[in-house]
Amino acid sequence: MHPAGAYILVVDDNQRNLAIMKKILGARYRLALAASGEEALAIAEQFVPDLVLLDIMMPGIDGYETCRRLRANDQLKHAKIIMVSAKALTSERLEGYAAGADDYVTKPFDEDELLAKIEVYRRLKSAEEISRLKSDLLDLFDHETRTPLTAIMTPTAMLLDDATLTAEQRQLLIMVQSGAQGLHRLVTRVSFLSSLRAGMVQFDLERHDLSSLVLDFAELMRPAAHAAQVQIRTGIAPQIQMECDATHMRTAVCALLDNAVRYTRQGGTIDVRLAQLSEHASLTVADQGPGIPPALLPHLFEEFAVTDVAHHHAGHGLSLAITRSIVQRHGGTIAVHSPAGQGSEFELVFPVCAPVPVAVT
Repeated sequence: MHPAGAYILVVDDNQRNLAIMKKILGARYRLALAASGEEALAIAEQFVPDLVLLDIMMPGIDGYETCRRLRANDQLKHAKIIMVSAKALTSERLEGYAAGADDYVTKPFDEDELLAKIEVYRRLKSAEEISRLKSDLLDLFDHETRTPLTAIMTPTAMLLDDATLTAEQRQLLIMVQSGAQGLHRLVTRVSFLSSLRAGMVQFDLERHDLSSLVLDFAELMRPAAHAAQVQIRTGIAPQIQMECDATHMRTAVCALLDNAVRYTRQGGTIDVRLAQLSEHASLTVADQGPGIPPALLPHLFEEFAVTDVAHHHAGHGLSLAITRSIVQRHGGTIAVHSPAGQGSEFELVFPVCAPVPVAVT
């Protein structure tokens, strides 16, 4: 029985070798056989293999050139390619990797090892396809919703300026505006996370006083905390210097503060602490919320990590995933400690700068 989606193209100019491969793999995978590089390229256009087992020494174009041409084809460039050859020199292996091969198997090969390698690369390709699909969906969501949202929010804001609106009409428009703004925030987060994952976000690292930055971030969140009847309390060690992008750092820290405001009970307190520990700074944000379910903790910083949709805050999973990416790009780590029913404490740890020497006159 063939595993779904497992298409393998075997390329070898030796008919005996092709027969051996067919015997080993034919009952497990969907196979296509080619006796030359030219034939392999023609078959691959229609067969679209998940994995190619590619001999090197062939008449016409050799395995190296066949590999390069497969990689240059947009439809075929994501196939996994394993070179299969009696050539065993390191220089020959390196040439295969330079041509775009993923791995190398030396003839005569061990059948069990070959099957194991095929399964590893089949699963890897499947995981990569899922990741690409997620990224494509994020991009599509971003592109297809921005214009309609603008078409909703702009007229709604104009209508709210109409002094002749009844109280009921105004309330309905406020509901429309609030929903559109919430969706716009979600789209913005989706777009930013997609760009972060693709490595398209630039980080301009400069020396900053992290102590002052964190105090500024806490001040930015005080109006939201006041509206939620929550207090923000700070304990910030002075003059802790680090190389960071202040804008992205604000995004990360304010996301944690916003999360704390959302979950802390009315009348509760959020504690923000910053301390220097040798060559690192420790920033903690502790809330007085209900805590995080133990089953969710290992997945908390993954995209869309939601276990309770009915009580989920929009964008929560995205914000924590964004925060982790930003922290990691600064060479830092993020962790959470959340005893059941005792609130949650997030800790960010960053490398700090050496003190600036004081000039002696």
